[in-house]
Amino acid sequence: METRLVLTALISAIVALAVGFLGGWFSYQAYLSASLSDIAAGIEEDAPEAGDQGEPVEEEPVAEESGDGVGAVAPEATGPSDGLFEYEIDGTDTVDAYKDEFCGETHQPSGERFIVLEITATNIGDGASMPAVDPGEVTGWTEDGRAFETSWDVCSFADEINPGTSTRYEVVFDVPKGTEFAVVQLSGYEAPDVAVIAAG
Repeated sequence: METRLVLTALISAIVALAVGFLGGWFSYQAYLSASLSDIAAGIEEDAPEAGDQGEPVEEEPVAEESGDGVGAVAPEATGPSDGLFEYEIDGTDTVDAYKDEFCGETHQPSGERFIVLEITATNIGDGASMPAVDPGEVTGWTEDGRAFETSWDVCSFADEINPGTSTRYEVVFDVPKGTEFAVVQLSGYEAPDVAVIAAG
């Protein structure tokens, strides 16, 4: 008799557990289905209707083509300051080889010659900083829109200087013969703006 009572209680407990588990599982499925339906409805509301292009996107200006079709026209000179330094080109030289003072090497161009620019930079910022000197920071532009970065092989170097002081240094470009820069673009690593100045 006792065994029968225990078995009955055990079966009742198992049945109650199974019913509770199944009820919970079905409730969770209903909740999940309702949540997914709400998300889908929200996406449909946010999606633009057919033919609706949304807010107009401002396009980046496309560089002008030069008259002879060579490429983009060089940027116009806008001023000597990149927000941290004011730049001035003191001299331009064309050489067949360049002796690097800092690394002590003499370099031969992989193109046909080097253009060497002598630059004075004056710190107009609020703290010590280094002017534009590395590839990507100084770009020489020809009139027909060809852009040249400074040479990676040459150890170009400029001192970090305090506000109100100036430094003089050289940057070197490896170029084909006949290359002449119209403007030079300079922007130091931390500079907020870009200086574009006449090359000659």
